[in-house]
Amino acid sequence: MNLKLFPVIVLVILGTSCTVYKEYPIEIYKPGNANVPSSAKNAAIVYRNFKYKEDTLQHYYKNDFLLVKAKNDPKNLDSLLVTACINELAADLKSNNAFEEVYIFPTNIFERHTGEHLTDLPPEIIESVSQASDADLIIVLETFSSFYSTYPQTFDTPKTNEVLTVAVWGIYDPVKNANIERKTMIDTVFWNGYDDEGNYRKGYTPPPRLTALEMASALAGENYAKRFYATWQTVNRMYSVPPLPDFSDAAFYFEEGKLDQAIALWQKYADDSNGKMAINARYNLALAYELKDDLETAQKWLTAALALASKYKSRNDLNTILTYQKILDSRRKELSKFNRMQNENLP
Repeated sequence: MNLKLFPVIVLVILGTSCTVYKEYPIEIYKPGNANVPSSAKNAAIVYRNFKYKEDTLQHYYKNDFLLVKAKNDPKNLDSLLVTACINELAADLKSNNAFEEVYIFPTNIFERHTGEHLTDLPPEIIESVSQASDADLIIVLETFSSFYSTYPQTFDTPKTNEVLTVAVWGIYDPVKNANIERKTMIDTVFWNGYDDEGNYRKGYTPPPRLTALEMASALAGENYAKRFYATWQTVNRMYSVPPLPDFSDAAFYFEEGKLDQAIALWQKYADDSNGKMAINARYNLALAYELKDDLETAQKWLTAALALASKYKSRNDLNTILTYQKILDSRRKELSKFNRMQNENLP
């Protein structure tokens, strides 16, 4: 046995058995991903008033898993909830300067109609809506449904209310006189007395059914609006800390935002000669370069980590790397689309 190799082998064994994975929150730039022509300046919002034939539970709710018919519901409940959804959509689009003007049509512009399949608006209606609002983009809430459930307090969970909303949105281009995107948005909103940090608020009372429905409907409009403009979002990323002083020091630098110092330490272990330890180093380097907004270099390091993990048939490392690969691919596609749209807007 070559004694000079012994320390390296020990380190590799330690690295595979005692590696710690830590979460690190980062701010990422999320460009809007709605299919909007670069020339679109003014938008009109329309409610299609379409219902699928099986959508018949508007005036029902679940109480402890039992279906109950609601009493004293307003006759125009659907209109009230759609109005909350559309108004929030319009307000969010305006406050984030997604369009120069946003025109809202009354929710009763279309009569209620039902069917088994949702078809596109006819070209003549698209043209009519565009002319009436001077809009060069039409956002259509094709159909909207919501459902309220309430669950009683148990020995380990507090009383909980929830609302499920399902909205199908369409984007119509008056120039092409056609639908250019259809998106289904499904959201669930919970009220259970816990705040955003997971702390329980003693004495908390969830909102009653009609209030909860209206709040969830407004949130559905807000969530769809985010597809039309760029935002900064906080997401968590994982990085690894094998039991080596250099990796501990690199973790300190990384947490302090001193990426170059962390990169210099991780690069010492990125060579094939470091065995499985190089998988951790390469993976961490990919994350560091993502934080530096150098996604191409991040992709190169992640590909190198994947190749080495495949060589060693390291299942845990492969799962972690492939999960990150999907996230990184998604970010690269979003930024590529954003850059392409920016170039189209150049004079």
